Amino acid sequence: MHRSLSTLTGKLAPAAAGLLAALTLVSSARAAEETLSSPDGRIVVAVSDTEGLRYRVSFDGQPALADSRLGLDFEGGFSLGRHTAIVGTARTEHDGTWENAFGQRRTVRDRYREMKLTVQERADAPGRLILIVRAYDEGIALRYEIPVQPGLEDYVVTNERTEFMFPSDFTCWAGNYSDCAENQYPEKRLSQLTANVSKPHVLPLLVKLENGYAAIAESDLLDWAGLFVTAAGPRADGTPRPGAKATLAARKDWHALVVGRERRLSPWRVIIFARQASELVGNELVATLATPSQIADTSWIKPGITAWDVWWTGTNPTQPDFTGLNSRGDTRSHKEYIDFAAEMGFPYQLIDWFWYEPMNNPKADLTQPAAHVDIPGLVAYARERHVRLLLWLDSRDLDRQGFDKVFAQIAQWGFAGVKIDFMNHDGQETVRWYADVLAAAARHQLLVNLHGAYKPTGLARTWPNFITQEGVLGNEYNKIPWLADACTPRHTITLPFTRGLLGPMDFTPGGFLNRTAADFKITQPAQVVGTRTRQLAMTVVYFSPLLCLCDHPDNYRNQPGVEFFRGLPTVWDDTVVLSAEMAQHVVIARRSGKSWYLAAMNGDTPLALTVPLDFLGDGEWSLRAFADTPESATTPTSLAETTTVVRSGATLTLTLAPAGGYAAVLTPVQ
Repeated sequence: MHRSLSTLTGKLAPAAAGLLAALTLVSSARAAEETLSSPDGRIVVAVSDTEGLRYRVSFDGQPALADSRLGLDFEGGFSLGRHTAIVGTARTEHDGTWENAFGQRRTVRDRYREMKLTVQERADAPGRLILIVRAYDEGIALRYEIPVQPGLEDYVVTNERTEFMFPSDFTCWAGNYSDCAENQYPEKRLSQLTANVSKPHVLPLLVKLENGYAAIAESDLLDWAGLFVTAAGPRADGTPRPGAKATLAARKDWHALVVGRERRLSPWRVIIFARQASELVGNELVATLATPSQIADTSWIKPGITAWDVWWTGTNPTQPDFTGLNSRGDTRSHKEYIDFAAEMGFPYQLIDWFWYEPMNNPKADLTQPAAHVDIPGLVAYARERHVRLLLWLDSRDLDRQGFDKVFAQIAQWGFAGVKIDFMNHDGQETVRWYADVLAAAARHQLLVNLHGAYKPTGLARTWPNFITQEGVLGNEYNKIPWLADACTPRHTITLPFTRGLLGPMDFTPGGFLNRTAADFKITQPAQVVGTRTRQLAMTVVYFSPLLCLCDHPDNYRNQPGVEFFRGLPTVWDDTVVLSAEMAQHVVIARRSGKSWYLAAMNGDTPLALTVPLDFLGDGEWSLRAFADTPESATTPTSLAETTTVVRSGATLTLTLAPAGGYAAVLTPVQ
């Protein structure tokens, strides 16, 4: 049971006279300010207790975040941060690395300066809060620690007061509301952010500063409520304040945001800074701030490529009564996809929904396949071809039957992992559910791909079997009739700078029925907007350790460009961004072993770029390229495949059609 304000003051009333005297001294102390700079000195955060707990940030000597509130409100009218004095400061530094075998770089720098500020309420009921602030060269992060204290053994958080205020009404890219982070990030002004707390903006919020960019995110979301943002609210004169304030997802009963007991850490509130757009792409700060791996032996976790099943294309001749959004696979069609995976050397194949019936129903039994899907036979068929299977589950059915019962059966059948769908929430109960389901899957050595999922918060570092997730408006939307204008070229080139900042995304690229924007329509089999090479490039630009290719084997076999998928890595030893302009274009190089993969995407207008190859080592390199042609603007399936020899220091000229792309692999010449 939580404690109200009157209960809290009653508990503290018998406290020693020395404590009361200390509080009196605190209430009369003058305002304090503590500052912290990044290791390179270019980011400075200042925290003060003037008129409540507040912070501001400068970036390369210019104001980046203006005076912004901090603190938490609790049920019963009690707050920490409204009338606060800083009463203690502790500082530390760290300079190390962590190994990410499932990321965009094998070795990730972890260098920061940290201060822990103990703050005491000056008025109302006395109470303590610890604010932890870190400054990295790439940004800052702050979180709240609620320490054990009399009167706060149990509590209910009703509001987080954190703000992200900016000096001016800057341009921003704000995620439209979605309960599963499947949204666009349209460009607008900060003053145009919504004030509607029932339809808040999905993170990240990306802001164009005078000297770069700032992106608001969160990390280490564990047993707390997921963070959204809304407009900061008006000034006293009624004019908008340029910025955002924290809005937490409510618990499922709508009674509260966070229910806590004793000591509790909030997630990190992260502000990533970049001097140019290229520094946004491939940023690792969200993962670096997350709790390290809870799995001691990760050798069984194998990244790789899978193809989808017939659901995406929308047709299955042996299930003719089920088309479009109701499409489903059966034993025959799944074997067709398994054969293709074996031909291409893909390690995985996905069996999506309707392998059991009924779904989302108390009568559902996840241990009993439907008659049209021979699960044991398909596992054996795949094993003979050196392919392992992944299995779709409805989270609500999984909940009803229990994690360990279902996972034990799936592991016994011989599956490599599961795709779990329809969480569609990020309140505290769902956040806790994520950790519980990942822990249970790890006990049975199962990979997990979460769909209908909230945005990434670094949990894939904590549970590396969390091999990828959705939380992105991806190619799936190219088959939804009432959302025909959702997955546009502008959206797909905005993603690397927004949603891509947060972590892996199962966009499901690889559509080979390529159409111009004018010719595109919702049909079956499903189509995609943009050139063939754009879909190839997405497999490198969009990071996902489990890469799910969306199209049908018949649309891949003997088609130009399909060979780019053969042997394609999905995790990387190094990543270099060669050129980028927000929502306009990106060129990226990623290394796996001795080979480099180069990919480029652009927006709606044609683009020519000169790209230096300085990232290559000495000697000669074979460049196998898949490029747009002059015909690609009107015939998007057109591409040119060439093989040439290049050296480090040379330059490539890339010519991209509207909604175009480029993909290449470079290997050392022996």
